[in-house]
Amino acid sequence: METLAVTLKMLREKRGLSMEQLAEKAKVSKGIIGEIERNKTRSSVKTLNKIAAALDLNTIEKTKLDNAFLGKNLSGSYILEHYIDPVKMMVIPVFSSVAAGMGYIPDAEPIDFITIPETSGDCVGIKVQGDSMEPTFYNGDIVVLKKDIEVSLGEIGVFLNKSTGESFVKRLKKKNGVFILESDNHIFSDREIDSNEICCCGKVVNVVKKDLKKRINPLQELIDDIPADKMALAEKLLKTLISDEEK
Repeated sequence: METLAVTLKMLREKRGLSMEQLAEKAKVSKGIIGEIERNKTRSSVKTLNKIAAALDLNTIEKTKLDNAFLGKNLSGSYILEHYIDPVKMMVIPVFSSVAAGMGYIPDAEPIDFITIPETSGDCVGIKVQGDSMEPTFYNGDIVVLKKDIEVSLGEIGVFLNKSTGESFVKRLKKKNGVFILESDNHIFSDREIDSNEICCCGKVVNVVKKDLKKRINPLQELIDDIPADKMALAEKLLKTLISDEEK
């Protein structure tokens, strides 16, 4: 079984990229690529997805990288059985809010990237906040929003209050002749739709469950999120902790 270190190096060199070039494309720290390839860290799901998107991997390559990360073996027979006619995949950005994903916040940057089966139309991921749609969606899940698609009664859509910027992931219903936004968690009240105030941004067509994103190294994920200008301080604090432990 090829290790993550070997697999990443092979994929990087296949595309003629240096470690510095890949780090720049993936928007990760330059040192993280070297640490993975030297087998000093397995990094995190978030970082691995950024690297995979920067490498523009095909389905087999992405599966091989994921399995190396999880320590699983991808045999030749598995590839032949499952990828003779592979499902085409696409990478979409994930935003922290509907306003950011729909472009209402100028120059909003994605917080992550995910890979989903290829679909027509313009899709983005939106991170769920709150518990109003439990048990369908939980806080931290990522819903895949297909923009500018009509939501039928009973379907889940993403809606935006044009006045306040407040957004909702809700189920569209009609009660007593009035269109409402309904929460799947019924401790929350229905919200009546005022067409002058609330607009539909699109339909939820998929979901990536938070619990299915395996977090093998949670500490590394926190380190990846440290701003560049705070990295020196973080490194100093970690070295202090390590030296204290050794005493």
